[in-house]
Amino acid sequence: MVPTLMKQSSNQGVRFVVFEDTKKVLSNYIPYKVVVDLMSGAFAGFCSSMANNPVDVVKTKMQGNNAHQYNGFMDCFSQIYKQQGIMGFYMGIGPRLVRVILDVSLTFAIFHSLKRNIIAFIESRM
Repeated sequence: MVPTLMKQSSNQGVRFVVFEDTKKVLSNYIPYKVVVDLMSGAFAGFCSSMANNPVDVVKTKMQGNNAHQYNGFMDCFSQIYKQQGIMGFYMGIGPRLVRVILDVSLTFAIFHSLKRNIIAFIESRM
């Protein structure tokens, strides 16, 4: 449970902070809010994946068929590092980046677009 909590909390923490900060910067240069949301979401997805992949690799190994080989999170972490070095923590990063960048980009863009449209609709009725 601890690796899953670590993965999800660090993932979302990085994602929302990066999205908001990137959105503030890009808004100064790009006049289209949907484009800003798409680009900010894509960058947030990239950053959260890169920061979070080591924890995700450890979590995945601890849940796999060979989970019995590990005596907890730190043991799994150290075994990966000893056997594969730092790059062992970035196994599978390519396909994950493709999926997450697209997912986060679309999620933030759709959410914020809906939010703007709902607010505009409500305000037009007042």
